[in-house]
Amino acid sequence: MRDIFKIAYRAKMSAQDTAEVLLYGEIISDMPEDWRWSKQDKSAADFDKAIKEVRAQGATKLLLRINSPGGVCTESVAMRSILAGAGFDEITIRIEGLCASAATDIATLPGAHVQIAEGSEYMIHNPWTWVIGNANELEHEIEHLRNIEQMSRGFYQKRSGQGEEQIKEWMDAETWFTAEEAVKYGFADELLTGAAKAAACVSTSEMRVMRGLYRTVPEAVRIERAEEDVRHDSPVAGEPSEINTKEEAHMDVKELTVEQLLDGNPALYQAVMQKGAQAERERMQEIDALTMPGYEEMAEAAKRDGTAAVDYYKQVVQAQRKKGADWMESRKEELEPAKQVSGGAAEDGYKTDEAEMAAFEKDIKAAIEQSYTQPGGMF
Repeated sequence: MRDIFKIAYRAKMSAQDTAEVLLYGEIISDMPEDWRWSKQDKSAADFDKAIKEVRAQGATKLLLRINSPGGVCTESVAMRSILAGAGFDEITIRIEGLCASAATDIATLPGAHVQIAEGSEYMIHNPWTWVIGNANELEHEIEHLRNIEQMSRGFYQKRSGQGEEQIKEWMDAETWFTAEEAVKYGFADELLTGAAKAAACVSTSEMRVMRGLYRTVPEAVRIERAEEDVRHDSPVAGEPSEINTKEEAHMDVKELTVEQLLDGNPALYQAVMQKGAQAERERMQEIDALTMPGYEEMAEAAKRDGTAAVDYYKQVVQAQRKKGADWMESRKEELEPAKQVSGGAAEDGYKTDEAEMAAFEKDIKAAIEQSYTQPGGMF
């Protein structure tokens, strides 16, 4: 369940006042049009607008056609809620190729008749995210993900009639169901068969996202849809396709320059810059926290050079070690004249100083070694 998804729709009214809406692609969070990676990307707000338009045109029934790999789960739940409160007399959800991850939340709508075309894929799994922060922030995010898991399990249980443990096992394993299995286990009500099978077709970029998110992607999921060529009047499974299936060449992320990122996705560029600024602030704060009196110049140099806090800590320890060694050497020079003094008292005194120096050197070494293993430290 990820922050990337597309939706296309058209309002097609039949004699029975049935509207047809398409959910083809990735579901994203709401954002300005010029921030989107693709103009086809849509959010729950876009979906709400489409549903309201067809209702305003007099539609009393809805056919929602899905071919989607998933997206932002909070947006998909909002879409589900929008459908539930839209006031349609009848809702049919038709899966035409792929219904995976967050898209399956929509397909669990109570009261809807769910069809799935032969050859389609249906996948459920646990939600995932990425996060940085301290332990409290990570624990909060874990709790949030667990809540989403529980919510999704509830959706799947009510739709399928399967037990909670079975649903949990399927989600933990990231389970892909064939169209026949989706009907068998209650996720869909009807298997659509015809002369031609539906195929789970995605664009090149969507396939790259899926391979990064999912443990496995079935061979049945094919790259046949160009990134910007999904027509708003996409055909029903089994009918002749008018979609331009020519695969576009997409630049590999490794080849992407800062200028291209800024031009192609200002929102992502801004997010990257903010993360970088935050990381830089945290690096300087950590260096300040590790700086002791007398090491201010070393700290400023580390900040300027981009030195990581952990490397700066090592530099401080090395400087302390050198400082201790230099002090020991200076003490030896100071005590050298004592070796020339004859007599038992002086000799005894010299031996006492030698013992003190050895003990002091031992204490310094112990302190340095302890700094590497101190609980709560950097190592």
